[in-house]
Parts: sequence; structure tokens; C-alpha cells
Amino acid sequence: MPASVSIRVILVRPLHSSNVGLICRVMKNFGFYDLVIVQPARKNVKTKTAYMYAKHSREVLENARVVPTLEAAVSDRQLVVGTTGVPNRFHRQLKHCIALPELRGRLKGKVALVFGSEGSGLNEAETNACDVLVYVPTNADHTVLNVSHAVAVVLHALSGMTWQPDPDAASLQQRRVLEAKFVRLISGADRIKDKKKVALSFRKLLSKARPTQDEVRTLMAGLAGLEKRGKKP
Repeated sequence: MPASVSIRVILVRPLHSSNVGLICRVMKNFGFYDLVIVQPARKNVKTKTAYMYAKHSREVLENARVVPTLEAAVSDRQLVVGTTGVPNRFHRQLKHCIALPELRGRLKGKVALVFGSEGSGLNEAETNACDVLVYVPTNADHTVLNVSHAVAVVLHALSGMTWQPDPDAASLQQRRVLEAKFVRLISGADRIKDKKKVALSFRKLLSKARPTQDEVRTLMAGLAGLEKRGKKP
């Protein structure tokens, strides 16, 4: 299976129509067509400028979808890869930040590649929504790429891969349902002082484990049993 079938490119809060158009162009350069845009600065991202920069790739722009949240863009994905030009940013959250060459061996199934806004990149909540974060090794004197350049470099690195489907892996949406069940369970535990930290740790654990759909269902049943036990008088 070619990589282009399994990868979705997601732009979060893009500012400039020119970059949206350029990204459509580099996507088609490397054979990728699935583009989703989250909360663009302009309500209409399909501007005359965007089409001008999306030279010979207008179908990518025409078929691009705009959604209100990152969760909506990635809910059906099995692996969510965020990108950053500043690996040490949010260093407590970015313990799982790797260089682009290391990414190839970790990819299979339905993948989202998430790129942040030109002005600020991905914020802390958005990085926490990703399973893994990746950076492009660059000259130490200037580490941050323009978003269209970053998309081009990442897609070029992945375009020649033969992709392995992962039909048993749980989707992000299924994992989020399990997380919500876990959060409800610990909400009544008075001895857990930092519930937010515990919930985030559980999310990271699921991200690294990449559980199967059957494993998620089994854990859901286990948590439901604990929940019922806790409600007994």
C-alpha cells in the first residue's frame, strides 16, 4: 500500500492563503491528496491567492476539508504525528519528540501529520493530542522552517515508503472514549491530588502502547466494572 493512501495532512490555524496553496502543491508533488484544515485565520481558505500558489494542484485545494477542532480532524486516525521546529518547547510534554529519520520505522495504519500555525506552531494542548512529535534536523542557527517547507521535507521523507495497514489498531476516537472513562473513574478518588497529570499520563501510555480495538474494549469493560463497584453503597 503506498503511503499516500494512509497519510492525512492537517494544518492547524494557518494564517496565509499563500502557504495553504503551496502546501497543496507540494502534497501533489509527492502524491498526497488528503488535506484537512483546522480553524484557519480566514473563514474561506480557498481564495484566489491560495489557488494561484496551488499551481497544477487545484484539486487538492478543492477537496480540502475545514473542521472546527483538531480532534475532529484526527478522530479516525490510528497514529497522530505532530511536528515542531522547537523540540525543547513544552519539554515536559515532548519527551517523545524524535528526529524525522527515526519516524519511518514507526509508521503503519492510518496516520495524521499535524502542522501548526506559521506564527506559533502547535500549542500545548495540541501537542498533547499527538501520539508522537517529530522535528526536522536543521542548522542550529535557524531551526524553524516555513510550514510549507516543513510539509515538503516530511512528505518527501515518507513518500517512498511501502505502507503496512493496521486494521486491528484502535482509532484515536476509540482511545479518547477509554480516556474519558478513566477520567470519570479517577474524578472521585480523593487521594489522587493531580488528576490532570494522571489523566495525561494515561493518554501518553495509550499513545505509546497503540492498543488494539479488542484491548480497548477489554479495558473499557474492566473500568466499567470498577465504576460499578465504586457506586455500591
